[in-house]
Amino acid sequence: MADTVVIANPAAAAGRVGREREALRATIAGALGPCRYVETARAGHATALAREAVSEGAARVLSLGGDGTHHEVVNGLMQHPDRARVTYGVLPAGTGGDLRRTLGVWTLADALRAIRDRPARPMDVGHAAFVRDDGGAGTRWFVNLASCGVSGLVDRLVNASSKRLGGRAAFFVGTLRALAQYEPARVRVIADGRDLGEHALATLVVGNGRYAGGGMLFCPDARLDDGELDLVVIPHAGLVRSAMRTPSLYRGTLTALPGVITARVSEVTVEALANTAYLDLDGESPGRATATFRVHPGALRLAGAPVGG
Repeated sequence: MADTVVIANPAAAAGRVGREREALRATIAGALGPCRYVETARAGHATALAREAVSEGAARVLSLGGDGTHHEVVNGLMQHPDRARVTYGVLPAGTGGDLRRTLGVWTLADALRAIRDRPARPMDVGHAAFVRDDGGAGTRWFVNLASCGVSGLVDRLVNASSKRLGGRAAFFVGTLRALAQYEPARVRVIADGRDLGEHALATLVVGNGRYAGGGMLFCPDARLDDGELDLVVIPHAGLVRSAMRTPSLYRGTLTALPGVITARVSEVTVEALANTAYLDLDGESPGRATATFRVHPGALRLAGAPVGG
């Protein structure tokens, strides 16, 4: 098989990846050389395809789609015992596009140039242990950001919508809808063994990358290769005050607001005490708190890594 495998989500970008598959294949091959191009057929399929690619000897696995596709591919790679010999790369085409913002690649052409011209570098990967919706224990890896609180409810509303307005608008509208119906979760936060107390939570963010929610800059100082996660605890403030915070989210100045707690950590446990703290992992919502988030430094090699993290 080809050394490079491209795992594409044909539903990404409102179906454009599926409609333009031949042109996309030709563009990728023209930039990177021969590759095997495979498409997902259902939710979770990218995870299985990534595991299969490693088992069959791929040296480089690229995910073509949105943040959900990247999330699935990383989970497949991290589940394979031979992942250390594989290089992972991101080819952006989706609604939210938050991982590509951290990588500094805005178009497919940008991403292909970065993968071709920049050396691969170690990348941290986060791990989450949580409560599934059915009450069982769940685990997943995340590459960009994890969070819990209203953010997970936003995910559920946005992912159930048509997303026809585009990523930024879809997440903005989803955020306002979620704030209107969210009952603030009460949680206890323990960071690297230190009790940070109880909080009536709007959102708690654990960032490997910087952006979430279609361009909201939750963790402006986060790096993909520093061996740490950026913790941001945002207290609940009611519908009106929470809506007034939204411009600060996009400017990356939320951490300066009263009551917001920040820290650099390797492990965070969020203990649910009352109401539901919905989980968000790279824009997916597979469950809820109680949850523990932990960083695994240098767990994958990233093709097209940004200069300076």
